[in-house]
Amino acid sequence: MKVIDISRTIQADMEMYPGDAGPKITKVSGLDEGDSYNISRITLGTHTGTHVDPPLHLIRDGPGIDRLPMNTLVGNARVLNLSFINRPIEASDIGPLEAGEIILLKGCPGDSGDLSGSGGSGYLGCSGGPGATWGTCLTAACARYLVDIGIKTIGTDAISIGALDEEYEVHHTLLDAGIVVIEGLEMPDVEAGHYFLVCLPLKIANGDGGPARAVLIKEKE
Repeated sequence: MKVIDISRTIQADMEMYPGDAGPKITKVSGLDEGDSYNISRITLGTHTGTHVDPPLHLIRDGPGIDRLPMNTLVGNARVLNLSFINRPIEASDIGPLEAGEIILLKGCPGDSGDLSGSGGSGYLGCSGGPGATWGTCLTAACARYLVDIGIKTIGTDAISIGALDEEYEVHHTLLDAGIVVIEGLEMPDVEAGHYFLVCLPLKIANGDGGPARAVLIKEKE
């Protein structure tokens, strides 16, 4: 059995959604300072790094992160490699899907200094905006396609799943339909194919989002 970590590392200088403050990690006590143990305090937003968007993110009285069915975040999943596409994803790029699937989208690695439109999330159509490191985002039409098919969960390696000019509509389309969204995955070395996903967000009461540790499990073939 092979276990692949597809989570981003929480650190002070990590990529964040534009306008969101990065995490702060503060040492409270330390062995090197003569204390009996190491303890740190962490302050971070609910949408930091690899995280899950529940309906409450945009829908008043929608279920929060603590009320999501666990089978939306644990189960058989399919990784689609879309790294050859450097624009927001259309339904025709994804191809046929089945109801109830968990789909994870792998995009093209970008160059944080490239704003020319030639690199993954470095192109201006992605929600990450100029300077994003990698990722794949969806058009509103593609989001509606996923709803019509009836997939269970959609994940992306972008920091936000919606194309820049349709971000709000993409999120609303998916969350209104009860499709769980995972953002900020890290899959540069993950091959397309079938895996078992375990994505466990922090269980925050009425949480509008939850940072998560996500792994893919592949049985040896």
